[in-house]
Amino acid sequence: MKLKILTLAMVLAMPAIAAEEFSLTDMIPARPGAQVAGAEQAQVSGDVVVAKDTNVAVAVAHQALMDDNEDGIKMIQVGSGTGILSIGSASYSTYDNMNATLLSKRGAYNQAYLIAKKQLIENMKGVEHQCSNVVSARMDVIDTGVEGTANEQTNMMEACTESVSGSLAGFVTYDVYDNIDEKGVRVSLISTPKTRSQIKGNRGAVAVTTEPNVIFQQVIGDVKSGVLPPVGAKVLTNADTGEVIILGYGSAIARQNRNSNVARKLKGVAKSQSQTRARSALLATIQGEKVYWQGSFDEKQMEGTKQFEYEDPYLNDPQQVKILEEDRSTFLNQLKTSDEYSTVAKGKLPPGVSVKSFASDDGFWQYSVAVYAPSLEATARKAAKEMEGNNGQTVNGVSHYGHKIKAHGGLNEKAANPQGASGKVASEKEL
Repeated sequence: MKLKILTLAMVLAMPAIAAEEFSLTDMIPARPGAQVAGAEQAQVSGDVVVAKDTNVAVAVAHQALMDDNEDGIKMIQVGSGTGILSIGSASYSTYDNMNATLLSKRGAYNQAYLIAKKQLIENMKGVEHQCSNVVSARMDVIDTGVEGTANEQTNMMEACTESVSGSLAGFVTYDVYDNIDEKGVRVSLISTPKTRSQIKGNRGAVAVTTEPNVIFQQVIGDVKSGVLPPVGAKVLTNADTGEVIILGYGSAIARQNRNSNVARKLKGVAKSQSQTRARSALLATIQGEKVYWQGSFDEKQMEGTKQFEYEDPYLNDPQQVKILEEDRSTFLNQLKTSDEYSTVAKGKLPPGVSVKSFASDDGFWQYSVAVYAPSLEATARKAAKEMEGNNGQTVNGVSHYGHKIKAHGGLNEKAANPQGASGKVASEKEL
C-alpha cells in the first residue's frame, strides 16, 4: 500500500514539504516458518529469550510467537533489562460494501491492539480469578421379582470469571500485519526498561534542544521508511542531540459515497477521527491509560442412560413405568463465553503537540501521527509566555487596557470628507 502526504503544516513556520509517495511494505513482517538471521545466538527457555544482540532477541521472540500461531507474550532479556513482547490478533469479514469491509478490518486492528495491551497488564499485574465447579450424579433404580431397570444421569456445571486491571504506559508498537488471505490482523506491542524510562524521564525535561524543523524531518523520514500502523505509538531518538521524540498513531476509514459532496465531508470526518485517535494514543503512551479486561465462561453438560420412563412424570410411581426396548443414551453440552476489553485514557496533552495527517493512495484509509518532543513543548511554552506579554498587560507591546465606547457626540459639519467614487460607468454605446 502506498501513502501520500496530504498535509505537512508544521508548527512554528516550518518550511513546506512537497507531497511524496512511500511504501508501506518496505518492512516485511514476520510470518510463520520464516528464518531469523542470527537465531543460533539466542537461547530460548519457555517464554524467555536471551541474546547478546537485542535485535536478535526481539526477532527470535517475535518469530516464535508467529510459529505458535496464537496470541501470547515472550520475555526478552535486552541490554536495558527485561522486556515484554505481546501479540494480539483478531479476524475480520469482507462485504460487498467496501466501507463495511474496511470498518470490519479496522475493528479487528483495534481488538488485536486491546488484546495485546491486556496481555501486558496480565503479565505485569496478575489476574483476578474465580471459578466454581459442580458435578452431580444421579441414579434411579427399580427392581421387581421379575426384572430390574435403571436410569443414570451426570450433570456438570463450571463457571469461571477472570479480570485484569492496571495502568499501562511506556509501550510501543513493534509490528502490525494484515493477512488478507486468512482475513486476520496482528498487532505486536513491546515494553522494555528503555522505552519506559525514555517516555517517563523525558516528559517536559529539556536536557537538549532540537530544531522543530529537524524533529519533523525525522518524523517524516521515519514514516516514509517504515510501516505507518493504524494503532499504537513509537519512540524515536534524534541521532545528533539524543532527544526523544514520541509518536502516537491514529487511523480511520474514509467512507466512500457516490455523492462527491458527501464523500468530501466523510473524508473530513475520517481525518478528524484519526487525529483524535492519534492524540489518544500519544496521551496513553506518555501519561498512561487504564486497561480493563474481564473474561468468563459458563459450561453445562449432561449425559446419561435411560432404560425406562415413568408413565406419569409428575408422580414418579415405580409401579407405573415403561421399560424401553433399547437403552437411550443422551449427551448435551452448552458453552457460553464472553470477553470484554476497555481502556481509558484521560488527561491533557502537553503544549507543542503537532498532528500530521496522511491518506492512502487508494483513498480508503486516513492516518494521523501526533508528535511530542520536549523541545516542541518548550518552544510552545515560550511562545505562550511571550503572547502574555508584561503580566498580561500587553500583547506584542499593545496594551490590554481600554475604555468604554462613547455613543454620544461627534457631529462636525467641517470634518474631513474625502470624495467617493464619481463618474460614468457605462458608455451610451453600450446602452
